[in-house]
Amino acid sequence: MDEQKLPLYTIITTEMIRKIETKEWPVGSKIPSEKKLGELFQVSRITVRRALSELERKGYLVKKQGKGSFVKGKGGFELDIEFEDISFAISRMGMIPSIQLINSQLVIDPSIDDIRKEMDLDNYEYVYKIEQLFLGNKQPMYSQVTYLPFSRFPMIYYHELMDKQLIPFLAQKYNFRDIEFEKHYSAGNLKQADNFLEAQTGSSYTQLKIIGKESEKIVFLSTGKAINRLPAYLINKTGGNIMSTPNILLTRIDNRLVHGQVGVTWTKTLGANLILVANDEAATEPLQQKLMSTTAKSSGAGIRFFTLEKTSQIISKAADRQKIFIVVKTPKDVRSLVEAGVPIKEVNVGNMHFSPGKVEVTKKVYVDEQDKEDLMYLVNKGIDVYIQDVPGDRKVSIQF
Repeated sequence: MDEQKLPLYTIITTEMIRKIETKEWPVGSKIPSEKKLGELFQVSRITVRRALSELERKGYLVKKQGKGSFVKGKGGFELDIEFEDISFAISRMGMIPSIQLINSQLVIDPSIDDIRKEMDLDNYEYVYKIEQLFLGNKQPMYSQVTYLPFSRFPMIYYHELMDKQLIPFLAQKYNFRDIEFEKHYSAGNLKQADNFLEAQTGSSYTQLKIIGKESEKIVFLSTGKAINRLPAYLINKTGGNIMSTPNILLTRIDNRLVHGQVGVTWTKTLGANLILVANDEAATEPLQQKLMSTTAKSSGAGIRFFTLEKTSQIISKAADRQKIFIVVKTPKDVRSLVEAGVPIKEVNVGNMHFSPGKVEVTKKVYVDEQDKEDLMYLVNKGIDVYIQDVPGDRKVSIQF
């Protein structure tokens, strides 16, 4: 039958199957949103949804509420881990990704004792060292070295690693699910030529270090170098600017964190649908969380409790639909988030209670020298910082 006479959704379904079977969309990866797919194929969302439903029916995709659609593996395997999908980042550049296994060995000598120390492993404990090269259109894009403890992943065979990303493979073979990843980026210039990446001395690169923890124990450690345009597509999953921008409506400093004013008045005025409490203590206190959750519920917004460190690590993963209202206790907390790269543009100073050594700024805001320093740090960063108890009150600019 002539392709032009086929239903449009069928043509799109066929093209998406091709992307999955050629590993342009690898197992476990999140495919583009309905909006992005509509733009890619120049069709309506109704057509996209019909194609997605067909792919779900055929077993190529699994839809996860609030997260999107993900590529399923053979045998119905589903990956429910957030990880840095190098192949998918390459495919977003318009290239066909592939993976080359450079080397895999089980190391028992002291040559990687520094790695054992970082992973808190015993001396001479067996550790896999796996070297891979990711390519786009057969051009080197990313080189990666990964270390795995044999005690957690026994009997990994060389042939199993061919053409595979490690995290989906480990998840499927070893039930590698209950894990959290930390990502650390840094930039530099090569001090010597890199033969694998075919890059000359002085070439710029972005280094990505990934640490995977299972019950607070490091069981996955990798370092990689990305060149060309790839770093932008790793740091920002949308393939746009180098930094992804979560939809942060406002950040409020309030010693009481979430109470009536915050959980109802401010949340409803802002139109926020997610309150993010960034506080190390509250993140581990179930009673505090229960009380604040009750208040948040009355506004119809969701609420999450994270440490400051975790907030900075995951904020870039926020979905476009999430309208985020961040609440912290002190100016120092906001400064910590800003220094960690959280793109805060507006800070509302609410309740800062009196304590010895603090002076009055307004009837509800008292500061000491450290508070002044932290607030002025934010002001000097170009952030709009002001005192305002409730919406509608006059804003008082911060200046010390």
